[in-house]
Amino acid sequence: KHLLHELLLQSPRAMNWHLGRRLLPAVPTAAAAAAALAGFKGWAHCLEHEVSFSKDEFRRFPVLEVREAGPGTNIIKCGLPSSNHVMGMTISAYVLVGGERGGEDGSGAYTPISTDDQPGYFELLVKGYPTGVVSKYLCSLKPGDSLEVKGPFTKLPYLPNMKSKIGMIAGGSGITPMLQVIKEVLKNPQDNTQLTLIFGNQTPADILIRVELDQLAVKSNGQLKVMYVVDRNASNDRSVGHVGYMTQNMLKDTLPPPSPDTLVLLCGPPGMVNALAGPKKFRKDDPWRKGHPFFGQGGVNGILQELGYAEPMVYKF
Repeated sequence: KHLLHELLLQSPRAMNWHLGRRLLPAVPTAAAAAAALAGFKGWAHCLEHEVSFSKDEFRRFPVLEVREAGPGTNIIKCGLPSSNHVMGMTISAYVLVGGERGGEDGSGAYTPISTDDQPGYFELLVKGYPTGVVSKYLCSLKPGDSLEVKGPFTKLPYLPNMKSKIGMIAGGSGITPMLQVIKEVLKNPQDNTQLTLIFGNQTPADILIRVELDQLAVKSNGQLKVMYVVDRNASNDRSVGHVGYMTQNMLKDTLPPPSPDTLVLLCGPPGMVNALAGPKKFRKDDPWRKGHPFFGQGGVNGILQELGYAEPMVYKF
């Protein structure tokens, strides 16, 4: 509590530095303090509840419910130790979920689609891939089974109003980290970040958690805009914004333009990520120090580079 108070009394740049956010621009002090205070309520929420996850070890949780979320995709609801327990997630972060073999060698990285605002349980969106050993195992689970979780591990820390505009490009189950950030922004009335989501799938029937995304967009009063992109639209779904590959013109017309106050988040199949921004890779001349969120990102290439985006305007999950 005292640490949070001290951070609020400091300048935005000092506060960003303490939270490992030296890449973020400063914002007016009053606005920063108000937004940060609203955002820190999430931290206080964790202090009021017991944290269930651990970075140091895998912990086992019972499967309460499994429901279909799309072709070959399940939402797995797991119970926490009590109704007073929360996951203890940071934004944005992932957890390791153990497969049939267990341990880190037999685990996969997943982002829960529930938040710490829902104590007593957590939910995972899992798409079973033919060659995915862990995902196939998780999709075989039934109520009464259990799974192991270790984490959370923070990827790109989020602070309210860290950027004025955030664009998101997701493909398939790559929607999960985007949903995490969207919920974090929209639950904070002091966070004025404008959000644009481009969500790609094969067909309209493959669009995951579509009802929830549509509801979030409606309730946001324009703060969140969602565009669905599909490879094929045989059903002539009128809510689909684009059919075919994500083109340079489509992205230019939809995403917030390149700017130091713009961030584009990217998560999806390797082919999509490589075409849009190039692969993640380690560079001998990496300009970011080891441990920095942008270390190992591999720079910005592909279509986004052609549109004028550069580091640190683009982050690949």
